[in-house]
Amino acid sequence: MGRGKTLTMPERAQVDLMVQLKMSVSLISARIHCSRTLNDCYMSDPVAYGTSKSTGRPRKLKQRDERNVARAVPKTMKSAKDFDAVKAEWSKIQLSYLVNLSNSMPNRIFQVIQKNGGFTSY
Repeated sequence: MGRGKTLTMPERAQVDLMVQLKMSVSLISARIHCSRTLNDCYMSDPVAYGTSKSTGRPRKLKQRDERNVARAVPKTMKSAKDFDAVKAEWSKIQLSYLVNLSNSMPNRIFQVIQKNGGFTSY
């Protein structure tokens, strides 16, 4: 869905001046020819007005960390031959080993908490 009209910088200055003069929202809207909702949105938070809100889940890695990981991967890893070799090594790991590893994780976390005397950052 598209975004509606936003106030221009001169219109924002006019709204700021009219708010200081204690004019009503209806009168301000009539003077600058825009909706009351538009004025309400601007007056509720003038600093953040016109900026889009963050959507979705935050990324686990920062962009800098992603670049560092990409640099750490050898250039030859990108070839199909090396990818097949890695895939073959992963295929050798038995499913029961991975299930056991996954099931033991809560116990391991509990042991780490006991050893460190509290919760960790992860």
